[in-house]
Amino acid sequence: MPRYQIDEMQGDSLTASHIASGDTALDAVRKVTSGPISRRALQKHWFRVVDEAEGSVFEYSYDSDPEER
Repeated sequence: MPRYQIDEMQGDSLTASHIASGDTALDAVRKVTSGPISRRALQKHWFRVVDEAEGSVFEYSYDSDPEER
């Protein structure tokens, strides 16, 4: 399973860093947070997920209202 560097962000400021494994970047970010996750960083509190082996960067945020989708 790939390992991901997960940076928890508040706007442009880093608030915490985590390392998690998962089949995908989304699986990894779900291991370090609770609640529904959006595949886009639309909120001020968001997560930057880096797969250093592949050179990929992903951005996620809490889904403010999953019922609207």
